[in-house]
Amino acid sequence: MTEPAGGSIGKSSSAITEKNTPTETEVDPADEGASCLPGPSCSNIESQIKTELSLLEMYIPHGPGKLRNRLKECALDWTPVTEVWPNVFLGNEETALDRAMLKTMGITHILNAAEIEVDLHANIIPRELHYQGMDITYYNVPALDEDMFDISEYFFPAAEFINKALSNPENKVLVHCVQGVSRSATLFLAYLMIQHDIMVENAIDHVTGVRWISPNMGFLKQLTALNSTLVEKRKLQLREQLKRGNEDTEKPIPEPQESKQRIEETVIHLKHCLQKCTLDQTSATEVWPSVVIGDEHTAMDRAKLKQRGITHILNAAAIKHNLMASLGMPRKEDLLRKVKTGAQYYKGMNITYYGVPVVDDPLFDISKYFYPSAAFIHQALSEPENKVLVHCSDGVSRSPTLFLAYLMIHRKMSVEDAIGHVLKVRCIWPNLGFLKQLAVLNSKLACQQ
Repeated sequence: MTEPAGGSIGKSSSAITEKNTPTETEVDPADEGASCLPGPSCSNIESQIKTELSLLEMYIPHGPGKLRNRLKECALDWTPVTEVWPNVFLGNEETALDRAMLKTMGITHILNAAEIEVDLHANIIPRELHYQGMDITYYNVPALDEDMFDISEYFFPAAEFINKALSNPENKVLVHCVQGVSRSATLFLAYLMIQHDIMVENAIDHVTGVRWISPNMGFLKQLTALNSTLVEKRKLQLREQLKRGNEDTEKPIPEPQESKQRIEETVIHLKHCLQKCTLDQTSATEVWPSVVIGDEHTAMDRAKLKQRGITHILNAAAIKHNLMASLGMPRKEDLLRKVKTGAQYYKGMNITYYGVPVVDDPLFDISKYFYPSAAFIHQALSEPENKVLVHCSDGVSRSPTLFLAYLMIHRKMSVEDAIGHVLKVRCIWPNLGFLKQLAVLNSKLACQQ
């Protein structure tokens, strides 16, 4: 969690990722002046929840006036279109009407935040007809660029449209109005706040880092109200998690008794899907924008990691920290098929490291790491310049299982869709026990929807 003046609003207790400064001051020759940043510890989840709650209690949000001043600090020139997030573009009407440019950009979804057009006889001109034959999904928000217009009623539907489009990493979204500075920018800011847990100040800072925007004062007031609502909702969630004793993150996911047969059928189906993959095994594969699944060799190659721009590492084969390991005498079974890196291995590389001691055994309860690991990935991807490596020893069982859980929890995919997505680019083989736990997670998430 960042400072109270502008942080992120997480959705689960495990979504809090503090970048702690190492106590050692040794400088790594590979990158002088940089330090390695450890990730969250499962054992400290309750403490982290209390810390985030305390920060939110101290948080004093900016009002519309201060947000306006923040916007004025942007010195960028206006441009017709800008990529403001991976696969998301803010643009003007001219860009939206240029079919050739849309095709060149690879746009698959368009969110039009301008009012409905009418002809001389007051008949509505359906803009979606302009995109016939282009395989573009179109959504219109008939907003007026006026202070008194209630654009807030479209915050959640527009955010859902963008989020659903980005559930397929091959899709690209254009959010536009007439100039691409007020209505469309407001809806995109709301998307960042709702779907990526970013506070309004940070959302504005992110967009104005790449594009000049100028939402009207009425829209800024409505974004401020949305921000307050999301913060209060997060406070309630945190208090409830403390009251429950962190059941969601520390206890294994219970298997619904009434769906045992369905879960077994799902596991068999998933196994058959995995068997159909004909891809050759590779050391590392980008399985999602800015997310790579890899093996031990990938994780150990500091030069390649730097070349790839990796900023976050989730090691699903970390050594279990017990007394013998702390004394430098780990048991043989604790080292079996483990990747012996850790935060210190990446010292000097400005990498945030998070290790979970998963054993590639069908009887091992990997489900207790589903939410913390998914939150680690989700938090990392809240900054578009970050890149995540999720790895184990071979990159086929433990690390893919945790990444599949991320897709299910934060990208709202079913287990079948998540596996189908990964199998398009990488051959994976989670053991049957892990598949069963993913099927249980799938059942639980389906019940929550």
